[in-house]
Amino acid sequence: MLDEDAFRATAGKLAASWADAEWVHLEPGSGLLIPHWLGPAEESALMHACLGQLQWDQPEIRMFGRSHPIPRRHAFVADPGITYRWSGLEQVAQAWIGPLVRVRTRLESCGFHFNSVLANHYRGGSDSMGWHADDERELGPHPVIATLSLGAPRRLAFKRRDGGGRTSLELGQGTLLLTSGAVQGHWLHQVAKSRRALAQRVSLTFRTFPG
Repeated sequence: MLDEDAFRATAGKLAASWADAEWVHLEPGSGLLIPHWLGPAEESALMHACLGQLQWDQPEIRMFGRSHPIPRRHAFVADPGITYRWSGLEQVAQAWIGPLVRVRTRLESCGFHFNSVLANHYRGGSDSMGWHADDERELGPHPVIATLSLGAPRRLAFKRRDGGGRTSLELGQGTLLLTSGAVQGHWLHQVAKSRRALAQRVSLTFRTFPG
């Protein structure tokens, strides 16, 4: 966990080493966007490994008195003993695979330490994720999130919880987005459905469950 000042200091060092890095204004929080954090070959190999080696699931959640499968597939990976609870579900983690360990280690070398990753598989434009924030109590008071995008570009939209503004980002192949804990406290985000025929995408959201 990093508070806002610590996040900006750590992300600032990373931004200085990437010519195309850009800050994302999500006040009172902040984000750092790095296109092409992974090169094409590395990005393609990681996506292939995730699709082939992770155990994917499409659980049902209960909304308005009815059960519905989530509109995408996902897989939860974490250190031993970590359980992820959200929307009435309780998920025990599966083990890390080598390619995800290497990404985790690379993030650690940048100053960001994570012990879990939630992978989401969008099979096409009809798969989506509704408005939400990654602010579960288990993530602590300053949940920094690292989102790594693989495959087809998708638009990630943000809106202020108080109605004070909206923005969106196009997350392309190999793009890394880091967001501070204050973003989760003041903004919601979503990946909306699309009527266009889109190729598949995998989103890897690295996060930390405090011990």
